[in-house]
Amino acid sequence: MSELSLNYTAIGSVPYFEKNAADEALSFIFSEFKDIPFWPQLPHFTREEDMVFQYTQNLCGLVVEENKFYLEQESEEFFTKLEELFFDYETVLSSENLFECEEILDKYSISAPNSNAIEPFLTQLKNHKPKFVKGSITGPFTFSTSICEKDGKCAYYSEILRDVCTKTLCLKALWQVKEFKKAQENATPIIFMDEPSISQIGSCAFLSVENNDVIEMLKTISDALKKFGAISGVHCCGKTDWALVFSSGINVVNFDAFSFSKSVANYSKMVEEFLACGGWLAFGIIPTLDETTLSELNLEGAIEAFEQSVKCFVDKGISKDLILKQSFITPSCGCGSLSIKEAKHALTLTKELSQHLMTQMKAGV
Repeated sequence: MSELSLNYTAIGSVPYFEKNAADEALSFIFSEFKDIPFWPQLPHFTREEDMVFQYTQNLCGLVVEENKFYLEQESEEFFTKLEELFFDYETVLSSENLFECEEILDKYSISAPNSNAIEPFLTQLKNHKPKFVKGSITGPFTFSTSICEKDGKCAYYSEILRDVCTKTLCLKALWQVKEFKKAQENATPIIFMDEPSISQIGSCAFLSVENNDVIEMLKTISDALKKFGAISGVHCCGKTDWALVFSSGINVVNFDAFSFSKSVANYSKMVEEFLACGGWLAFGIIPTLDETTLSELNLEGAIEAFEQSVKCFVDKGISKDLILKQSFITPSCGCGSLSIKEAKHALTLTKELSQHLMTQMKAGV
């Protein structure tokens, strides 16, 4: 795992939108992200690649009507599919390896039109030898609070639908692990759960949310990923109750280090214990949510921003050596909201910063 130290990857979304969007994105990714390539989401290419809808294929109770979708749990079909989901989930989780249940997992694949890049990504992955390969799902809390029943009630507030969302996402994450290992056996899969909505827990929108329920959702998926040899992570680009994240049993906490390092460092005891037990911080240090700040940022500025971020943790008593050993670099969030030029700038800076830091580490600086 030392090969992960100060390495780099990205969150997932990129702004390519023309006919050859997938090919353009993959050409850039496999050229610039050779150690940890990631399959890209293309939200501007087709509306089915919306970060929530992208993971709805074979979701129990899904109804799509023109420009809206919702969950319906009263039909006979729903209960038939619910029984199938629970059987599939238990079969997969009790298996020794994912290839034993390949036929089941393939029912939970992510394919066109919900992803137009993952199939060519897997094809190209066979011709490369990365150390790691990164996939993603929408995190279960964000997913279940973004999908509603017909009456507008979030799926999260139905115990059955919350379980459906968590188990479906878990199987989709494990499908990625299987496919990554099939394409490149020696690459370690990394799966991030993208959880922007956990930054809203405790607000008026989610006053009745129980932290333990959210922790259990994250832990369910993380434990399954770890069982089958993958690295699990949570990405949140806002300010949140980081105790919730650190308590979920994940391997990686990916945060907006450009804007919220002090917020995370305030949980210094949990951070130190997390790192000491083998956990990883993914520093999202290249800002992607502020186009002006990004356009003005160069490598020198990125180095300074990273040093200031690390200092937030060192000032709380955490060893700098431990932080550097157990960290890697990402942008602060996805690049889907940027122009192609801006996205390339952000991703290139991520690579350049990582290479600079790894060179310094090797030189003992």
